[in-house]
Amino acid sequence: MNPADTRGQNADRELLRLSARRSRRSFLVMAAAAGGGYWLYDRLGNSRQIGMLQWPLRRAEEYNAALFRKIFGERGLAPTYSLSRATDLRLNGDIGLDFLDLDTWRLKLAGAEHAERYRQYNENMNLWAYLPNEGAAQQPVEQAQTELPPLDTKEPAAKSKGSPKAMLQQLTGTAVPSNGTGPLQLSETQTITITASAGSPSPSEMPGLLLSMDDLRRLPHRELVTQFKCIEGWSQIVQWGGVRLADFINAYPPARTPEGRWPRYIYMETPDGEYFCGFDMAACMHPQSLLVYEMGGQPLTPGHGAPLRLAMPIKYGYKQIKQIGLIRYTDTRPNDYWANLGYDWYAGL
Repeated sequence: MNPADTRGQNADRELLRLSARRSRRSFLVMAAAAGGGYWLYDRLGNSRQIGMLQWPLRRAEEYNAALFRKIFGERGLAPTYSLSRATDLRLNGDIGLDFLDLDTWRLKLAGAEHAERYRQYNENMNLWAYLPNEGAAQQPVEQAQTELPPLDTKEPAAKSKGSPKAMLQQLTGTAVPSNGTGPLQLSETQTITITASAGSPSPSEMPGLLLSMDDLRRLPHRELVTQFKCIEGWSQIVQWGGVRLADFINAYPPARTPEGRWPRYIYMETPDGEYFCGFDMAACMHPQSLLVYEMGGQPLTPGHGAPLRLAMPIKYGYKQIKQIGLIRYTDTRPNDYWANLGYDWYAGL
């Protein structure tokens, strides 16, 4: 046999031997990687949940939020645009929206400093009843509007026999989502039970201020044209009109903590308690955070949260709560509707 052929056959046999060994090694590595991946997936899927999100994912969310907060804080300004670029904001989300008789609307403010000194003070704000507006419930959501007459009385309105939520369900043909009554874990050591008035004190423990729209209109009027960004992936440029949340906080400042500082957070919810959000005080003091009662130069419609909603262009849209009924100062991080369902509490852009 030709020596060259012999060398070629030996090389082929060595190549087959090495290929077989490496194939077995690759198979074992692949099997170990697949098994390890499945083990991690199984452990992650069966790990305890914090706000309907597995704790490793929640921790990653909180780490990202802390990193963004450290880098950007709440100092950056969102871009502003010319009025000519503003458009009508699409309707999106109706959780917590009821057709209210705006004569009976009040903004409940809990935790204000020396609240009893204000003429709007009420010993038990939860006795105040928001009456439904049956006429508005018969109109399309985007067209229903109501005049805003002067509101100065401190007396609670009579309780309604109708159900604003039922009227909204009848109009839309779908059930209005509820935050439920089951336990929702907010942290490793804190488990709460959500009720119809999530995050709020009991009716016997709700002293505070009942503020009318006139009270808000007395504060400096501000207008901004900013971009509303939805976490679903769409955005629109919108003209907002209202008062700076910072001006509102300075006009009705929170009671100080025992350490002599302001509380760290602000909690907001709709009149029926179905939708609720929590915010850092820094985000609320941001110069572009507005309590809005106008959009596009016109009063808000019910579908966009009449009579009062939040515009906060440094946050995603799910934080920009519509139809605000309660604002509460608190030093404990408040409950948040979408954070309980797995979304990011921080929601920064």
